[in-house]
Amino acid sequence: MSSIDKLTEIFRKFPGVGPRQARRFVYHLLSRNDNTANEIVENISKLKNDVAQCKQCQRFYTLKNPGTDVCGICADHNREQQILMIVARDVDLDNMEKSRAFNGLYFVLGGNVPILEEKPSSFIRQTELLERVKNLSLKEIIIGTSANPEGENTFYYVQGLLKKSLGENVRITTLGRGLSTGTELEYSDADTIKSAMMNRR
Repeated sequence: MSSIDKLTEIFRKFPGVGPRQARRFVYHLLSRNDNTANEIVENISKLKNDVAQCKQCQRFYTLKNPGTDVCGICADHNREQQILMIVARDVDLDNMEKSRAFNGLYFVLGGNVPILEEKPSSFIRQTELLERVKNLSLKEIIIGTSANPEGENTFYYVQGLLKKSLGENVRITTLGRGLSTGTELEYSDADTIKSAMMNRR
């Protein structure tokens, strides 16, 4: 494979990127000056040193104080400590924070559970989730998955896990229908998210 083909294959592995778009990325890099490619390489190299994964919510965050293993959200005692929102990906958490509709704690699953999957636990951070909820004194858990078939499947699977682990001691809700069916949480605007929060069930 040529360097162009190899880099195209790498870009194809990115979420939502098809073969044509991946190749356009490569040609875009080739058409730019040398500094553009060097800047990308430099910033990718810094990622592992500048970014850590929170031991509590599992989100990736920029390290401000080396030696800590908890992100700013989890360390903020002014946030509502008895409400936990479970989201599929970091981008969902980021979008929820931008909406300013939620002031509790989070947990990032790391993905969704595909429909008819025989080993759903391999697609999400199941062990870490159960450990997280066990260590909190919660009154409500909001499962904030996207309003599409895979998101719904993830909701029912996680709901079953939590009910088995916690019983009926904690209220489990999902986002309301401010999110239309088929909507990715990542692409929802702030007003839509606020509506979904107010109408959760």
